[in-house]
Amino acid sequence: MSKSCQKKHSLNIMLLKEDIKSAEDAINQSQNIFSQEIKGENFTGYLFYKISYPNQPNWIDLLEPYCEDILNNLKNSSTSAVLIIETENRYFSINFGYGRAILKTDCYEENFGLRVTLNSIDTNKIRTIDKGRIATVFKQERSQTSIDTDIGNFEIDKEQDILKSITGIPNDGTLGNKLTGKESLKLNISFSLEQVVPLLKKLKTLYESDNYKKDFYWIDHFREIKNKSLKNELNELLINKIQTNNFEKIWLVIPEIIDWSQIKGFKYKRNKKQSETLEDISWESYSSFYQNTLTKININNLKNDQVLVISETSSQTLFNWVIYKCIYCELEYDNKNYVLNNNQWFQVDVDFIDKLNSFLERIPNSDIKLPEYLEKKEAEYNQKVCKTNSDNYCLMDRNIIYHGGNNSQIEFCDIYTRDKHLIHVKRDTGSNTLSHLFAQGRISAELLLFDEEFRKKVNAKLPLSHKFENVSEKPNAKDFEIIYAIASHNKTNQKELPLFSKINLRNAFKVCDQWGFKVSLIFIKSTIEPESKKQKVED
Repeated sequence: MSKSCQKKHSLNIMLLKEDIKSAEDAINQSQNIFSQEIKGENFTGYLFYKISYPNQPNWIDLLEPYCEDILNNLKNSSTSAVLIIETENRYFSINFGYGRAILKTDCYEENFGLRVTLNSIDTNKIRTIDKGRIATVFKQERSQTSIDTDIGNFEIDKEQDILKSITGIPNDGTLGNKLTGKESLKLNISFSLEQVVPLLKKLKTLYESDNYKKDFYWIDHFREIKNKSLKNELNELLINKIQTNNFEKIWLVIPEIIDWSQIKGFKYKRNKKQSETLEDISWESYSSFYQNTLTKININNLKNDQVLVISETSSQTLFNWVIYKCIYCELEYDNKNYVLNNNQWFQVDVDFIDKLNSFLERIPNSDIKLPEYLEKKEAEYNQKVCKTNSDNYCLMDRNIIYHGGNNSQIEFCDIYTRDKHLIHVKRDTGSNTLSHLFAQGRISAELLLFDEEFRKKVNAKLPLSHKFENVSEKPNAKDFEIIYAIASHNKTNQKELPLFSKINLRNAFKVCDQWGFKVSLIFIKSTIEPESKKQKVED
């Protein structure tokens, strides 16, 4: 049959891992699977399939009382089959129906379809992108255009976005008129099995190519770990660090941005036991709650024990997280770098980390001297600072400005000086808090520079000695300095910050520096007595 007469088929292809040495190695043997060897002129394959029987869909129960017996013949059936073929010392699977469920978990290369697609498509003819953004929480979103367009129209943040899937038009017409790449590669082509070996060889070559780095170099910065075996190995390393009290680059952090003015504190909860209310969470206090037996802890404990957030007004639980969600960890394993953030492990490119640290060295230290952070609440600290020099320091903390859509609440800064320093203060309680700090400074700077109405609202709150001279004119950014003040027990410079905080700091610095603002840092020594010293456990 000529190629032009061949029927088109939608193919779903995966590349199996190098340690798969036979077709049977990839099959989940716990299921009732049948198999058959298939031979053609140019290939030998192994078909694995699962027989399913028709059954009524769930929605039948909703309609049946009103339709008598007319729905009895409506049945659903699902098909599951996988064809596994070896070529050039690698095994590929072609999945039919729900065939992927027949495969063992983690037996396939996670980025095969994505790599092949990126190396194949016209970068000006992209239709759909699925991405995850590493921010306060891991956000997933899909962007789809009505016409084929270039990558620039998808608003990719190359510093924080993880590309999960992409659909576009391939340059090679033999791959069809559309490719979608994720773990698997999806394509629709005129095809017969006699052509399968040349096709798989072509896909293997595309997978091994580095051409994608020309336009998509940034996808190697972060890679979300989906392989369960690797996740388990990383979790074992995490547990070992906790059991041996090795808390280097591992923190208990608040995993979400919260309104501290509404928070009385936090409690640990395990089964029915709860701790006393704490000002913050830490490994020291968690260990005390655990009666200093973290040497016996396991991953199930971390995924079941909870942190409760206690209301300032009612002393009731506002919301809660499991301990595992509150862990931020950076570690090296098998010469690779990994980060645990908000329940999810990521692999991080080494060169990316090195370049990031080199960039951060450009950010100067502030000349301003601030006192030690002895207070339990940021508001108390800011008040203390302003009292030390009331002529120079103007307290703006909690002096909310309602501006923008839905009356967005914005803080101009925490402390504003007569020398036009915008000081933003945050206690180091983890990556998310610090990332929020850097974003807050950037947003305030943008509104100050480009929004006259915002300047008017700020000016109305400033004392006469600190007011802007002319709010109707765009100010000279060079006259202002944005100062990020970080109160920390153990960090003294920006290279010691959590990775995702570094990324947000760099992004904020880049933008504000381009606008003309001076940006600087100050690390304040925090000497708050750990709550764990007075920790008790109550039933």
